[in-house]
Amino acid sequence: MNPPSTKQPSEERPNAWDRPWILALGCVALAGCIFAAYHNTFHVPFLLDDDDSIGKNLTIRSFATALTPPTNSGVTVSGRPLLNLSLAINYRLGGTHLVGYHVGNLLIHFAAALSLFGVVRRTLKLPQFTKKFATHATPLAWFASALWALHPLQTESVTYIIQRAESLVGLCYLFTLYAFIRTVEKPSKVWTAITILACLCGMASKEVMATAPLVLFLYDRTFISGTFRQSWERHRGLYLGLVSCWLLLGGLIIASGGRGSSVGVTRLSSWDYALTQTSAIVRYLRLAIWPNDLVFDYGPTMEKIASVLVRSTVILVLLLAATLVALKKRPIAGFLGTSFFLILGPTSSVVAVLTQTIAEHRMYLSLAALVVGFVLLIYQVGKKFCWGALVAVAAALCVTTVYRNQAYQSTLSIWEDTVRKMPDNIRALNNVAVVYIDDKRYDDAINSLSAALELVPSFSVACCNLGRTYIFKAVLDAGLDKSSEDLVEGIDFGRQGKSVEMLASNENVKKGVALLDKAVHADPTNASYVTFYGNALLALRQPEAALVQLEKAAELEPENRDAHFDLANALARLDHNDKAAEQFKIALRLKPDDADALTNYGSLLRRMDRLPESIDHLESALRLRPKFARAHSNLGVSLLQSGRTADGIHHLEEALRLDPNLPQAHYNLSNALADAGRTEEAIIHLEALLKIAPTTAELLSNLGVLYARAGRLQDAVTQTRRALELDPNDSAAQENLAKITAYLQSHPE
Repeated sequence: MNPPSTKQPSEERPNAWDRPWILALGCVALAGCIFAAYHNTFHVPFLLDDDDSIGKNLTIRSFATALTPPTNSGVTVSGRPLLNLSLAINYRLGGTHLVGYHVGNLLIHFAAALSLFGVVRRTLKLPQFTKKFATHATPLAWFASALWALHPLQTESVTYIIQRAESLVGLCYLFTLYAFIRTVEKPSKVWTAITILACLCGMASKEVMATAPLVLFLYDRTFISGTFRQSWERHRGLYLGLVSCWLLLGGLIIASGGRGSSVGVTRLSSWDYALTQTSAIVRYLRLAIWPNDLVFDYGPTMEKIASVLVRSTVILVLLLAATLVALKKRPIAGFLGTSFFLILGPTSSVVAVLTQTIAEHRMYLSLAALVVGFVLLIYQVGKKFCWGALVAVAAALCVTTVYRNQAYQSTLSIWEDTVRKMPDNIRALNNVAVVYIDDKRYDDAINSLSAALELVPSFSVACCNLGRTYIFKAVLDAGLDKSSEDLVEGIDFGRQGKSVEMLASNENVKKGVALLDKAVHADPTNASYVTFYGNALLALRQPEAALVQLEKAAELEPENRDAHFDLANALARLDHNDKAAEQFKIALRLKPDDADALTNYGSLLRRMDRLPESIDHLESALRLRPKFARAHSNLGVSLLQSGRTADGIHHLEEALRLDPNLPQAHYNLSNALADAGRTEEAIIHLEALLKIAPTTAELLSNLGVLYARAGRLQDAVTQTRRALELDPNDSAAQENLAKITAYLQSHPE
């Protein structure tokens, strides 16, 4: 945006930049820039705390409970009712679909950028800045808000869904300041009320808002009243209203139990935390200038290198001293510097945040002070080249943000990026291993978890996950791998028997059981550990033992969807169908849009001869996940049993199109095609099944029958004899072989 010519400025002439259409165009341009920077974020998955605050958060399912988020849990929404309400709005509009939450985050970020634009523009138009900035107040404010909004440091607060806590409080903070400016420009009860209301909203969003009354007081003293005394005398009522907002914040902190004990000094001294924050703030400043090494999650990192602590402390002391001097001699620089430190104060001083000692999202609002200072400095250094320089910086930041958002495209990519940059981050090593486990990359998971335990041998989460990994690897190596999601299918293809019994003596299984036992003993009340132990027992085909563990997990954490889901699978495996159905109902109450639970429950309902309900649940699963192969397979079987043969075959074929290696779909489709007289097609699917599933007498005997129907009598004899080699007592194979042999003898070629 290039400013109009200023060769003959005139105070009487209206500023061209203040025309309504120019302002509107600037807002549109700002929105376009933000969209360009974040266009690749709409399908970024739930990360880290997202599932606890959204997927497992029952309070967002209804507006009646939206303002009472979970307490004593340490989840991000705890003690933050406005944040929880914003998620409830998203849930009402689109359930847990990702796009809506990302759109919500972008809208909040855009609104915050507009608020910053308004704050900077109106500040630069104050009488004391008329000669310096008034002519170009609008473009300067635009670039300040654009550079701030486009900076890659903001990605964690915008792309990582639950960190809208930071962007939401940033919006409330900036709008409180904007409303305050409007109030002092022209005293108004309406704007006074809006200022206090915005401050209250911020207190209900995040604890950072605690410093807002102080920053407004400093702004008043620096730019409006001249002294703190005059500020108090002129706006005493407003400040009393703002300070009273602390009562709400204090009440929310107390009600949430110190945010689930995730904030405080019980396990970490204020001194140690403060020392770590010196290096953290210096790092934030470096990233603000050169954001080339952004980290998603620093974990519970503590800086212990003395030279680093000394260097960062010296730098910080010098910056604080310079800020205090500037407060007297250079009001803008002094205000910006003080605001920077005040905003960081609640999280980056002496009150320990135990879950993350360092976090880039804390710079969301503080970055505004640095960016505004940078824009004004560039303008004062060279008015001729400043506009081109600012455009170039904005473009570079936009491109860098797009690139940074690429790392968020999958759970695996963001955690691998984190481990690459922080190889000693035990939480990142554990979390990337969890993704490896889900992808059945067990060797990679073992390496990552072993590295975490070398760093911290008492890290029970990694201990539990390493135990799971050893057991799952043994199960996979034995050819028995089958996820808990399939436990209600009822088709095992001969995967049990001696191979399962051999697992008990497998060295990996022994290691895994020992590690799981260690984790459970370290924290016997941890429902996740108990659930994982139960899941491991399911993988070992020990449903009775698994049932004991999963029942315990459900008792420990009644609102844990995973515990009830896995308990339902174990009950189904033991044919306790009624009890399994009750557990599936609980899991679906806790997470109604859970396609996995809907699919397993639908399969169970079919076994219980409740076909209409089975079809209804499976169709619901497919509405949520249209490309869910296993749901198509189960729906196909339920439709076949309901007499809807064509529809059943269609869904089984769709299942195999999505996943050609789905054994159940091949088996059921082969039977359906055979019953429909489509013998050759049935043969194709049974042959495909024998390539991916263990060979059993039953499958070979069935293939022999199909070959016989197709007139391939010699092939039929061969397969039937193979069946009898595996099971000499298979009466069906004996009968089939006798019939085929008799036919061949009576019809010699």
